[in-house]
Amino acid sequence: MLVTEKSPIVIVGCADDNYSMPLATTMSSVIANVSSQRQVVICIIADKITQANKNKILKSLKKPNVIIEWLIPDYAKLTNAIISRHITIASYYRILIPELLPEKYQKAIYLDSDVIVKANIEKLWDTEIADNYVLAVRDMDIDATYVSSSKGLQNYQQLGIAPDCKYFNGGVLVINVEKWRRDNLSQEIINYISNNQQYIRWHDQDAMNAVIAGKWSELDPRWNSQAVIHSYSSWKETSLTEEMYNNVINDSYIVHFSSSAKPWKLGCKHPNRMLFFQYIDLTAWAGWRITFIRKLWLKVKDMMKKKGISFSQA
Repeated sequence: MLVTEKSPIVIVGCADDNYSMPLATTMSSVIANVSSQRQVVICIIADKITQANKNKILKSLKKPNVIIEWLIPDYAKLTNAIISRHITIASYYRILIPELLPEKYQKAIYLDSDVIVKANIEKLWDTEIADNYVLAVRDMDIDATYVSSSKGLQNYQQLGIAPDCKYFNGGVLVINVEKWRRDNLSQEIINYISNNQQYIRWHDQDAMNAVIAGKWSELDPRWNSQAVIHSYSSWKETSLTEEMYNNVINDSYIVHFSSSAKPWKLGCKHPNRMLFFQYIDLTAWAGWRITFIRKLWLKVKDMMKKKGISFSQA
């Protein structure tokens, strides 16, 4: 796969209307920390985002070195996706990235819309991907470190996957788009979801780990510092070395608010939650905070969601 030094950095994000503001914040953190001379292409797989929020995203990311491309997902391919109160169909769009991207792009970085990038993402982009399908960070939950862990793949033995095969977190991925396309991996993952629904707990992340097992390479864990790492009292409780643990805690490159408690929701106690507000102030949502009135509104939204009624981001 030929990727020249002057190739644009291709970043992909997925969002529905409720994640318009977080997506803009994530992408603004990318732009703020990348060289102004390097072209960045931000591809947004959008699900029913209002024109008003689209305009705010465009305004947020309008920079001379940034190109925005909107991608439309093929909903029919995800009819068997398992969704829930916390997981929407948009969570599965990363499976389709290589199919949706223009043919000229052979590599891409996927970012969840609940991450903040603190470092220059050029360094991640320039990491050699070799013949791997993806580069990723191992899941930091000690119960999901390996496919055989209690939160790993329930059916790893039936699939013939070695118990010591590592399980990755899907929030930050460097994708070998060319290889993924060539091997029709999207369809293979979709087929897995259709045929193994009784075993799937962590949605498309489970499916990707099942299909790509042993065919991905591990990134420096600082590129995906997951929220769970802050629940451990020391490195000895984790799968990381002492040095790696200290790096993730004190010098992470990407902060991932990977629990259900998000900075823009009630109850978030993440030690780096204020980073989100630092970067939201670079967007068209600048000044957004959880005020008293908004707290009341969020409580109402939460109650209504439990009854199956959804609202756009306020």
